[in-house]
Amino acid sequence: MNAVPFQYDQLYGGLADCQGLVRLDGKDLCLEFQVKDSIVGVLKSEVKQVRIPLRELSEVRLERGWFGWSMKLLIQAATLTPVQDVPGMAQGRLILGIARRDRPAAERLVAELALP
Repeated sequence: MNAVPFQYDQLYGGLADCQGLVRLDGKDLCLEFQVKDSIVGVLKSEVKQVRIPLRELSEVRLERGWFGWSMKLLIQAATLTPVQDVPGMAQGRLILGIARRDRPAAERLVAELALP
């Protein structure tokens, strides 16, 4: 199983951060994540899981930042329903930050999905 760690900062106006894992699980793309306050770092949500059926995905791709320093995994859902509980979602789009050491795993994940 190829699990890719992700993070995104600046949730709720910079008051929280989110960290989690994304993986292919049968016919679903599974996101497990936890939201933590970025001020003190003590308050954490429970671990939540969101399963997005592959048929509900319009696009999954990797995007490199300036000079290749950063990498983002972009997930575009065809409808809002499967991603409605994911913090940071806008218009069915999730933009997940991928650390440099996790790039090969992210590339394998996108290759496994092979969306048309």
